[in-house]
Amino acid sequence: SWTRWMAEWLSDARKACKPGAPVCLFIDWRQYPSITDALQWAGWIWRGCAVWDKMTSRPQKGRFRQQSEYIVWGSNGPMPVNRPVGCLPGVFRYANPQNRIHVTEKPLQLMRDLVKICVPGGRILDPFCGAGTTVLASRLEGYEAVGISWVPTVCALHWKPIRKKKPPNNLQGYPRG
Repeated sequence: SWTRWMAEWLSDARKACKPGAPVCLFIDWRQYPSITDALQWAGWIWRGCAVWDKMTSRPQKGRFRQQSEYIVWGSNGPMPVNRPVGCLPGVFRYANPQNRIHVTEKPLQLMRDLVKICVPGGRILDPFCGAGTTVLASRLEGYEAVGISWVPTVCALHWKPIRKKKPPNNLQGYPRG
């Protein structure tokens, strides 16, 4: 089942993370209950959710607009409150990117804000990097970043190097914003 598959990869990801590391998962209302179960089954502590208000959506007469996604988040065990991380908002308001490279691409500024849940200078993993926006946002905010994509042509076609610094380890380039 989808929930079991999610729990399995979340468990593997947790094993690769430091104690106290945060995890953030974008999800819509349909999979919200399943992802919170999978997160906990995988050994993460579920900490709550934030909301991405996309500000627009396709109208459906007689129904509520589906203009938001949820950011379910947790941590790999205890998450000390004395970490050098500021207070983040619970609602982020950014329009969907125009001319998206990937169907689930997030706005660059949204991802720049979101990665700040991590300790400054840390390493961020995006196991479903799509267009690579999380990797770019991480690098722009001073983090190391690793992105994994099941469709390498998506990233390969749209990445270009940022010449400010030499890429860490074996990362060869960074996506366009």
